[in-house]
Amino acid sequence: MRPLFARISLVLVGAAMLGGLLAAPASATTAAQFMDRSLFMPHNSPITGAMVVNNSKWYGIGVLPQLVILTAETALGDPKLGGELARQNNFGCLRYRSAPTRWGVLANGKVTVAGSDWYTFPSAQVGMIAFGRFLKLGQNGALKEALAGQPYDWASFAKAYYGDYSGLAAYTAKLQSLETSLRAKAAKSGVTL
Repeated sequence: MRPLFARISLVLVGAAMLGGLLAAPASATTAAQFMDRSLFMPHNSPITGAMVVNNSKWYGIGVLPQLVILTAETALGDPKLGGELARQNNFGCLRYRSAPTRWGVLANGKVTVAGSDWYTFPSAQVGMIAFGRFLKLGQNGALKEALAGQPYDWASFAKAYYGDYSGLAAYTAKLQSLETSLRAKAAKSGVTL
């Protein structure tokens, strides 16, 4: 039989280990895991949290603004709610241009939807890389600049993204509302985006 001190030590170590397993903090969930589980999977989206995180690393565009835009444009890549462009891996609704662009060179074709031509991409991963490039380089850097600080400048972003049109104020309000909603959903899961 072990001495009393050794038995108590084993019990305390075991309890601490079990307690750590049972009471893992919510912050242990990574942003990518949160996105996969809470955002992309419910939408049957081919986008993954890792793709969004990679765009953030590669192109300097934060995770949260990407999610806001993806939600507004194609319901987070939902093949049903996001329509034909989501099914063509064009999650940011990138318009087709006949002149080469840094994001367009990744396209495998074009599709006409609602009278306009849009890029198609061969996979979700390539579509997300194109989306990241567009946010970084599109409109001569105006998109990235609008998303650089906090609070995000959604009005400038919307104007650079779509130009002047009658629904610009409503679109800006939608982006701001989506940011608030996504930030709150993440915080509820112990994740900061």
